[in-house]
Amino acid sequence: MRTIAVLFSLATLSAPLALVACGPKKPPKPVEPATTEMVSDAGDDAGGDAGPPAPQTLYDRLGGKDGVAAVIDSLIKNVSADAELKKLFAKDTGPKLDHFKQMLNDQFCEAAGGPCKYTGKDMKTAHAGMKINDVMWDAFVKDFTLALAENKVGDTETGELLAIVAPMHDDIVPPKKK
Repeated sequence: MRTIAVLFSLATLSAPLALVACGPKKPPKPVEPATTEMVSDAGDDAGGDAGPPAPQTLYDRLGGKDGVAAVIDSLIKNVSADAELKKLFAKDTGPKLDHFKQMLNDQFCEAAGGPCKYTGKDMKTAHAGMKINDVMWDAFVKDFTLALAENKVGDTETGELLAIVAPMHDDIVPPKKK
């Protein structure tokens, strides 16, 4: 009898299991893929140390296009009034003066690291036959330095600009004949 009771117990227990095992199955819950949060640092200054800012070009420190143009305007005014130089510039009027100013603007803009491109003649060709001497050169440098001061150009920038102009001396002032 005991065997029948055990078999009966097993039968009663296994019947519901069989129904569950053979019945319709529910689809398994989809497994969500693992995600990883990515944080991008595009170099913004929000809390990060971006390092020191890039140094400004001489062109930027001069005030860009307007700053260079103001210096050139002052330079033209100064050399036109200079007793040593005004003869050289007496015929530079109207469109010829405008072209000359544009060439100076482009030359200084490019030399100072600006976006301009100087397309004029090299200094030796541009000044050939003008009989420029050291007195005239010194007068030009004085007038240029005065133009920089009139436009409140700092000492550092003035030094940088004079260092740009200085090597032009040998192309502008012909060597003395022996």
